Amino acid sequence: MSFKKRVYDILVGRQPPIRRRYVRYKEQGKSAAARAVYLFRLNFSYYVLRDHELSRFGRSNAKPYCKGAESALSVRETPEDFAAKLTGFDAVSFDIFDTLIYRPFARPVDLFHIVGAETGLLNFAELRQFCERKARDKRFEENGTHEITLDDIYQYMERYAGSSFAVAKEKELAAEFSLCFANPYMKRVWEILAARGTRVVVTSDMYLDRGFLEKLLQKNDFTGFERVFVSNERGASKYGGGLYETVKNYLQCAKIAHVGDNSHSDIEMSKSHGLMPFLCPNPNSVGSAYRPAEMSRMIGSAYCGLVNARFHSGAEKYSMLYEYGYAYSGVFTLGFCRFIHGIAEQRGADKVLFLARDGDLLKRVYNRLYPECPTEYFLWSRLAATKLCFEENTADFIRRFIYHKCGDGLTAEELLRQMELSALDYPDKSEKITDKNFTKLARFIIANKQKIRELYKPLNNGAQRYFGETLDGCRRVLAVDIGWAGSGGAAVSQLAEKWGFGCEVIGVIGCANDSSAEQPDCSEAMLQSGKMYSYCYSQSHNRDIYNTHDAARGHNIYFEMLLGSETPSLKGFNEDGTPVFAEPEFGNAVVVRQIHAGALDFIADYTACFTDYPYMLDISGSDAYAPFGAAAMAGGKYFKAVLGECSFNIGVGTKEDKINNRI
Repeated sequence: MSFKKRVYDILVGRQPPIRRRYVRYKEQGKSAAARAVYLFRLNFSYYVLRDHELSRFGRSNAKPYCKGAESALSVRETPEDFAAKLTGFDAVSFDIFDTLIYRPFARPVDLFHIVGAETGLLNFAELRQFCERKARDKRFEENGTHEITLDDIYQYMERYAGSSFAVAKEKELAAEFSLCFANPYMKRVWEILAARGTRVVVTSDMYLDRGFLEKLLQKNDFTGFERVFVSNERGASKYGGGLYETVKNYLQCAKIAHVGDNSHSDIEMSKSHGLMPFLCPNPNSVGSAYRPAEMSRMIGSAYCGLVNARFHSGAEKYSMLYEYGYAYSGVFTLGFCRFIHGIAEQRGADKVLFLARDGDLLKRVYNRLYPECPTEYFLWSRLAATKLCFEENTADFIRRFIYHKCGDGLTAEELLRQMELSALDYPDKSEKITDKNFTKLARFIIANKQKIRELYKPLNNGAQRYFGETLDGCRRVLAVDIGWAGSGGAAVSQLAEKWGFGCEVIGVIGCANDSSAEQPDCSEAMLQSGKMYSYCYSQSHNRDIYNTHDAARGHNIYFEMLLGSETPSLKGFNEDGTPVFAEPEFGNAVVVRQIHAGALDFIADYTACFTDYPYMLDISGSDAYAPFGAAAMAGGKYFKAVLGECSFNIGVGTKEDKINNRI
C-alpha cells in the first residue's frame, strides 16, 4: 500500500462520518488546499473534541437563503442591456456548457448515472470518470496535451470492462442530446445579437466532437453561428489559452468578446490572449450553498441542478413565495402524485379522491400526469368531518371542539355556536370554558347525544347524498390528504361503510404524525394494515424525519402551505347535498397563487427534462421532504421570512392566527 493511500485511509477512510462529509465536500469542486483544511477540521472535531457525530458540520452543509428572494443574488443587467454591450464588438465568442446550455444536474458527471441506468452496468459513473482521467493522462504523456475525444475515453472503457461498454457511448450521446436545455438569459442575448447581425462563434473545452455540439446547439435554438471551436479537434484549449489564438486567427478582427462561466479558462485566459471577457456565473456555483445535501445522488442532483438554473441564470428575479413553490412544493407535489398513482395501480382503485383543500394543487398535477385516471376534488374539512362523525367518535368531537379551545377565553355559547348546536339548552352559556371546567360542557355533550343526532340529521342526509354521487359505481377509492393523523381518509371510510356504499376507502397521506405529536400512534394500525399509506415518513420508514419533524415548531403549518388553496373551507352540507362554505380567505389568495405558480413551473421543467427517462419521476419520500427538512433546520427563520404574513386556521371552527405570532 502506498504512503498516500495509507494517509488517506487514516484521515478519511477510517471513520464513516468523516468519509461521508469529506467526499461530499470534494464533490463541490473545492481546491486541494480547501479540502486539506476541511479534512483537518473534521479530524480535529472527531478525535480531539470528541464530536463523533460531527454535529458542528450539520446533516446538511446548506441552509436556505433567508434575507429575501434567492434569485436576487444573481440579478444582473437585462439581456437587452448585456446584448447592447456585446454589439460594440466586432465578434462574440460563447462558451457552451453552463453558459449557453445547462445540464439538469448540480454535478455534470451525474449524467453518467443516467447512462448507467440505461445500460444496466453497475458503477458505470465512477468507471466513466476514471477512464476519462486515464485517457487524458495518456494523451499528455504522448502529445503534451490533455485534450481527448469521446472515442479516446471509450477505448479505455473497453480496456477495463470489455466490449459490453460499446453501447454506452451511444447512450451517453443520447442522454446529452435529450437532457441539455438552453440558458434562458443567454438565449435572449443570442437572439438579439442574431437580429443585429453580430458575428458569433462558439468555443469549448470538450471531449464531444464538433458535429455533435453543433446539433446540440441547433436543437436548443442557438443557430446562425459561424464556427464551433472544440479543444479536442484543435489540440489546444481555453484552459491553456491556445484555443483563443485559433479563434482570433479565424475571426481576423480587432475587438472580440468572450462570454463564459469559468474564472480561469473563460476570463483570465481569454483576457491574456487579447479578448474582452464577460463572466456568466455558473448557477450551481452560486446556488449550491442553499441546496440540501441529504438527497439521493440522481434525484438530488437533478433537483438541485434545476432549482439552481431557475434561480441563478439571471433571467428573472422571483418572489420568495414563488421560490417556496418552485424549490419546496414542486418536488413534493410531483413525487407525491407519482406515489399516489403507484398505490392506485397496486390496489386497483377506481377513482382518486383529492380531499379539499390540500388536494387542489395535487389534483391539477395528477390530472396532467395521468389524464386517463378518474379523479374527484372531494369537498371535505376537519370541521365537517368532526360533526359528521360525532356519533362514531364523540371523544374526538370533544377533543377538537372543547378541549383544544378551553384556554382561548371562549364562552360555552360561543363554542356551541361553532358546533352549530346553539339550540341546546346549556345551563350557563355565558360561562368561559377553561381547563378547569371544560369537563362540565363535555359531559353535557355526551348526555345530549340524541338531541345532537337530530340537530345534525340534515347535515348527515346532505353528506350522504354527496357521497352517493361521488362513490357511485366505485368498488375501491383512494382518499388523499396531506396528513397528519390521516383523519380525513379515515372519516370518509367510516362514513362510506356506515351508509352502506360498499366501497373500500384507502387513505393516502403525505406525512404521518411525528414523534412529538400529541397522539403519535394515532394512525399506526391503519398504516400497518394497509388501510392507509404515508409518503414521506411514518414510524416504520424514514424514522430520521419522523423524529425531527416537529408540529410544535409549526412544521405542519409550513408544510401545509406547500399545497395551500384559494378554495373556501367546507362548513358542511345542506340536506339536499349542496355544500355550505365558510367565508373565502381572500388574504391568502395571492400567496397561494404564487406558491402554485412556482410548483407548477418546477414540475413542468422537471418532467420536460426527463421525458425520455421516466424513472427519474420516482422521487422517494425522503428526497421530496429533504428541501423542507433543510429549511426546518434553520429554526423557523426561513419560514417566517416567506410566510410571516399568512394567516391560518389552526383548528376546527377557530379564529385565524397570524403565523408570525406563533414562531
